[in-house]
Amino acid sequence: MNNKLSKEITHRILKETKEKVEVKIIDNAVYLNGNVSSFDQTLQAGFIAASFNKLRGVVSNLHYRSEKKIIFPEKVSDRLNGMEFDVVIVGAGVIGAAIARELSKFNLSIAVLERHSDIGVDQTAHNNGMIHPAFLTKRGTLKWEMNYKGNAMFDKVTAELDVPFKRIGTLIVAENLKEELMLFALHSLVKWHRDPPPKVLNRGELDKVEPGLAQHIKKGLLVWNTGILSPFELTIAYMENAISNGVKLFLETSVTGVYTENNCVKAVETTQGTIKTHCLINAAGLYADKIAEFAGDRFFTIHPRRGATIIFDKTYQPMKTVLGSFSMRENRNPHSKGGGFIPTIDGNLQLGPTACEVKDREDTATTFGDISELLDKFVPILSRLKPEYPKASKDKIITYFAGARAATFKEDFIIEPSQKIKGLIHVAGIQSPGLASAPAIAERVYEIIRNEVSPDVKTEFNPVRKRFKPFSEMDESEITKRTKEDSQYGHIICRCEHVSEKEIVNVLHDDIPVESVDAIKRRTRAGMGRCQGGFCLPRVMAIIEQEKGLNKERITKNGEKSFILNEKTKRGEK
Repeated sequence: MNNKLSKEITHRILKETKEKVEVKIIDNAVYLNGNVSSFDQTLQAGFIAASFNKLRGVVSNLHYRSEKKIIFPEKVSDRLNGMEFDVVIVGAGVIGAAIARELSKFNLSIAVLERHSDIGVDQTAHNNGMIHPAFLTKRGTLKWEMNYKGNAMFDKVTAELDVPFKRIGTLIVAENLKEELMLFALHSLVKWHRDPPPKVLNRGELDKVEPGLAQHIKKGLLVWNTGILSPFELTIAYMENAISNGVKLFLETSVTGVYTENNCVKAVETTQGTIKTHCLINAAGLYADKIAEFAGDRFFTIHPRRGATIIFDKTYQPMKTVLGSFSMRENRNPHSKGGGFIPTIDGNLQLGPTACEVKDREDTATTFGDISELLDKFVPILSRLKPEYPKASKDKIITYFAGARAATFKEDFIIEPSQKIKGLIHVAGIQSPGLASAPAIAERVYEIIRNEVSPDVKTEFNPVRKRFKPFSEMDESEITKRTKEDSQYGHIICRCEHVSEKEIVNVLHDDIPVESVDAIKRRTRAGMGRCQGGFCLPRVMAIIEQEKGLNKERITKNGEKSFILNEKTKRGEK
């Protein structure tokens, strides 16, 4: 059977790509080996193999000229040698943090390893903060199941973790009679995907939900369970709560190998030494396939898909919902939801993201083409849907960013114990809607651990994390009271986002080590406003120097060697 299927895949790849590829099927996964002419050919071959539904995964070992090799970091210390934990989680993005918090309900010793100097730096930091409804995913996939379950869990999760969360809804409007009829089919589709029953709105109801729509729009469908929050704050809250319940976090710690014995996990090799464990949770995002390979169970390949997003100034707020039209679904990338207009919890409008396959997992560059693509696609639609509102022009943009998604060729989540290595649990291929799925993914891993390990449940688990209220949300009486208690509250460091010195000082002494400018930005929003740090950057650096005792020349933008300053330019400075 495997031989026949291998020949069929080989033939399909040769026919469609003109490339001769060696195809092997092992343990119901397909392995593609050989050399091809280009990066695009590796992708095409991978997607062809993935189209065979009987296979559980695709491993691409195809090589091409100009391919960039992955260079793994070298060992820097032995400080973790001799440590032992019941569970080791690789990756401290929102998924790893959610899993850590969920597993801290057990009487287990748990360590989280993160390669960066802060948590939530890769996919999480480049997330648009949207809690997707399930109808945007393919029903029957694990991605869909986690999406619809996870979405419903956010009211409880955000209440426990004290994270601001709003359900603003997705509004799909009809622009003609044909599209009005399509709304009823969409209504059935949403219900079939197990989202809460949506609402078909007439013109009067539309004006209450989304004022200023064009006069030709008479009907729309409101999928009300769409939510928005800050992915930074959620990840930090998850990890803070996990730490308060006994989890240990190790930053700047990359996994470089996994030691197994008799097909059982025994230890994890890292750049900071060797940690003993019998349970390894692979939530490594963009490098999850490499961790699987270290452990001897690689049955999937991560191919990075970059997405760019535009952020507009807070003064430009043309919509209250995630606004969509049927025309936005035309000519979209089959492996993307297509992007759109997404308000943020902090009051900015986002446009995007794009979806572009890239060679490098670290490719987070934003190109002129990305910005042009987004503006050319969405600005005319917005102008048509809301013609009386000012045009979304370039002068209203305050920043843009891009991130890489950890896609597999099967385009579905992988959340399961290894079929080959006891103690290895895969949590891989988590791309959009990973944020919306995070609570359900964590719950699924909890059940796997309960079945695999049978640990005792912790009676003293505390699910509550209290948020430090930002200065920008305080009323006049609170500001007066706080300033009398501590004068640092009255010293505003970031004018755009109204961030006080005290808020920055607090995060510098938090449970999660913070030393970089971007780490402070993710926690306080200092530098996220209109001037993008033009005013507050020197002041933030001065506070880091004072509180951490770091020389300003050693302060980084985002960890590693991203130094902001080179050397002093004035003699006699201290």
